[in-house]
Amino acid sequence: MKKFIQNISCIALLIMLAITITNTSIYSQTTGSITGTVVDAKDKLPLVGAVIQIVGSSRGSVSDDNGEYLIINVDVGTYELEASYIGYSSQKQSGVRVSVDTKTKVNFELAVAGNEIKTDVIVIQAERKGIDVEQSGRLVGQEQIENSGIRGIQNLAAVTAGVVTDERGANINIRGGRKSTNSIIVDGVSTTNPVDGTSTAFVPNSLLQELAVLTGGFGAEYGNALDGVINVTTKSGSDRYSGSLEGITDAVSGNWIDTKSQQYNLYNFSLGGPLIPTKELSNVINFYGGIERQFLGVTNPSWIADKIFADGIIKNYNTQLWSYSGRLNFDFSQIKKSKVPLQLKLGYLRTDKDARNFIQSWALTNSGRHPLNVVEDQQYYARVIHTVSNKFFYELQANYYKNSNVTQDPFFQDQWFKYGDTLYNPGIPGQGTRLEADPNYANVFFTDGRIFNSYDKKELEYKGGKLDASYSLLSKKYGDHDLKFGGEYRYHTLRKANFAPMSVAANSIVGLDTATGQPIYQVNPQDLWFGRNVLLNSYGYDIRDQFNNQIVSNEDIEAKHPIIGAIYLRDKVDFSDLTVNAGIRMDYLDVNTDILKDPKVLLSSNGDLLSDEAYKKSTGEIYFSPRLGFSFPVTDKTIFVAQYGKFIQMPPLDYLYINKLAFKYFFANSVQNVAENSALTPEKLTSYEFGFKQAVGDYLNMGITAYYKETKDQIGVTRIAGSATVPSGYALYANTDFSISRGLDFYLSMRRVNRLAVDISYTLLFASGIGSDPNTKFQLANNPDAELPKFAFPQDYDQRHTGNVNLDYRFGSSDVPKGFWGGVLSNLGLNALFSFNSGRPYTTRELPVTAFADDGLVKSTKNQVYTGWNLRFDAKLDKTVKVAKTNLNFYIYVLNLFNSELINKVYGSTGRPDDNGYLNTPTGAASSQLYKDNFNIRVADITNWGTPRQVRFGIKLSF
Repeated sequence: MKKFIQNISCIALLIMLAITITNTSIYSQTTGSITGTVVDAKDKLPLVGAVIQIVGSSRGSVSDDNGEYLIINVDVGTYELEASYIGYSSQKQSGVRVSVDTKTKVNFELAVAGNEIKTDVIVIQAERKGIDVEQSGRLVGQEQIENSGIRGIQNLAAVTAGVVTDERGANINIRGGRKSTNSIIVDGVSTTNPVDGTSTAFVPNSLLQELAVLTGGFGAEYGNALDGVINVTTKSGSDRYSGSLEGITDAVSGNWIDTKSQQYNLYNFSLGGPLIPTKELSNVINFYGGIERQFLGVTNPSWIADKIFADGIIKNYNTQLWSYSGRLNFDFSQIKKSKVPLQLKLGYLRTDKDARNFIQSWALTNSGRHPLNVVEDQQYYARVIHTVSNKFFYELQANYYKNSNVTQDPFFQDQWFKYGDTLYNPGIPGQGTRLEADPNYANVFFTDGRIFNSYDKKELEYKGGKLDASYSLLSKKYGDHDLKFGGEYRYHTLRKANFAPMSVAANSIVGLDTATGQPIYQVNPQDLWFGRNVLLNSYGYDIRDQFNNQIVSNEDIEAKHPIIGAIYLRDKVDFSDLTVNAGIRMDYLDVNTDILKDPKVLLSSNGDLLSDEAYKKSTGEIYFSPRLGFSFPVTDKTIFVAQYGKFIQMPPLDYLYINKLAFKYFFANSVQNVAENSALTPEKLTSYEFGFKQAVGDYLNMGITAYYKETKDQIGVTRIAGSATVPSGYALYANTDFSISRGLDFYLSMRRVNRLAVDISYTLLFASGIGSDPNTKFQLANNPDAELPKFAFPQDYDQRHTGNVNLDYRFGSSDVPKGFWGGVLSNLGLNALFSFNSGRPYTTRELPVTAFADDGLVKSTKNQVYTGWNLRFDAKLDKTVKVAKTNLNFYIYVLNLFNSELINKVYGSTGRPDDNGYLNTPTGAASSQLYKDNFNIRVADITNWGTPRQVRFGIKLSF
């Protein structure tokens, strides 16, 4: 039966691709559309055959028998529309904002030529819906990005209702989901790394056109995401040159403002316009690109640093980043007298980052060896869009993605055999051993020279393509249909190396070479690589002899090649009093490797461990996800919305693959670790939500949404007990976890009135489950006497109350008094952000047994007590001065204006971030004062606090 379904699904995919190419067109997730009506200004009757044109472009439409029109496949941006009709005065509407995957409504009322009704150009902010009413989330436009001081995609998304983030700003969780269950899409290309579900892609603020943050109700065209989608659109070129040059620094911070400089420096440059600046080709070929350079002396400053370090600065905890981005657009329909309605779009995004990770126990004496993390992330895409008619257009896209992520010692890097060799690190007393603590620091901090004994390298690339299609139909009788369908395919190549280099640094000298005088080593490479605590998830690289560079083994070390595919169908139908959004998605996953037949049967019938008999070849699996949403007006200002949907997300590839040869050594050496599992299935979510959206007057709108979500088959750790067919018990990743999230999201948005714009969001969240991340049960699973949890408890990110209040007050150039104060206030703006949350849960414990740990006996059920409230104020003051044809913007941005102590996490034994209670134990109380002083520094982990006050100064030239 399964084989039959797979065959039918493949045939359906081929038929859909064929139909799409021959009969329909793709509706890209990087564009929007404009719709509306054209009527007589006096009697309100529809005008049939009116011409609606995007000014400065050949794009347009003609109104139908009902006076309705539709312009499809419009890039995100702001436009001017013109409507004309024979015998009537033309009318223009400017400030028409088009957003990704939404319809912007612009209606025209035309007056008969010569009538007394004023027919001059009307300048308005055109009526638009922003995020589709059937979806939950927030639309962040270019103006909001420019006015706020917030930088970075995830930070901009974090002030959306339904989104919570920790005080370090390291992770975001959407509606109670894990950090790995969101998707970040940039210009129609997924930048989410399937290895771990995170994204390292970086887009400078200067290149951002718009962010659509979707927290629920997203359609079937969005896949491989359980809880949220961040859809990013970057700026595209036009027939005019534009760009910016910006610099930001905190170097001028100091005692005069009671703030330490964190050595924050950022510079960026962007430029866009016609590639060939001629009258004929300016609209045909254009580009937009940019580059950003960051040097952060302290990657993520901590409030406690000023209390525990002499100068208040964390040493050797820095980041250097380069980001490059570019788009090149060819619009052949803009060629004069052209009848080729084709567009070609090419895009490129690359991020290079070198960052030093922080280790608290090395902070005072060994910070120079803080591990180095090197990330290279790049993506390319080519997209062809064919607009067949004013109702059909299709899009074909090919894309390539590559990510390399290495964490290593900053000096030895990939010279693994130096890590544990006393010839290169004389401080090591013996080969493979570690340095002891430094007596000068009361044996609390480690001596200079201690090695970061881990080498972790992950390389992923995928080649893929996607096809999306749209058919739009305007019909009073059958409703307005927006039919979308398409599919995607991705072929991955995954390589990974993860081991402790000191374990492979054998130095067994059996003699000297009489010719050279060099030592002769006796090495067994198999023992080096597999017998000395090598982890189980290394594959895709040759294993070579330390000295002769000869390949040792080819057994099961080839790269992994998972295959992911999908097709979807979605129809959004607008009736006069009801909107229905229905769709279904089919996802396909083939891990494309050998998988265990049964994790409880590792010994063959003749007693062989993990022989070929224990494995079987994987087959592709298919999963269906139906989605349904509807909305209808309760009053002329109130809309009721309801959603139901099933969502799946492929398991992170990090947990899927294992080196079979190393797996055998796992049992031979009793390594405490977790085995990857290629039989993992996708995580599955069922979501329900309903709410109201209310317009209050002409400027204010608000909404409230209640939701309930159940997630099952989450990745967790389980324990396989030893038996007659399992030589010893072991831990294994499996689909064992589940979670339940419920909550309430509220937002209020007020367009600018009397210089003031307001955005308010509030989130009430109850997030429970049996694992906040896949490794929550790691220690329990490796302890055969421990009982694994069976009942849900509050997740680590169960932040009950979260809110943001953003006020933006700014003067224009014409609404200020004349004279001196007019010059001061002109184009002056203040943006203030007040954020608050009620803290996160922790588990209360007895006093610790180990000095620097939080390992006391558990006193209560897990995560039943919460930290206190956090309150934070950020503010940005800016002033723009016009210089010739450019704008020069000066600003000052202050993070945590009042230097509030923002608590990120605490110790369960004390409920405090700076004390784990060990000094209150008999052993700790008997320690010397020197030990206690240094102990208090070490236990004050910088990750327990958020940012201190930071003051940054910036200047931006734009044209």
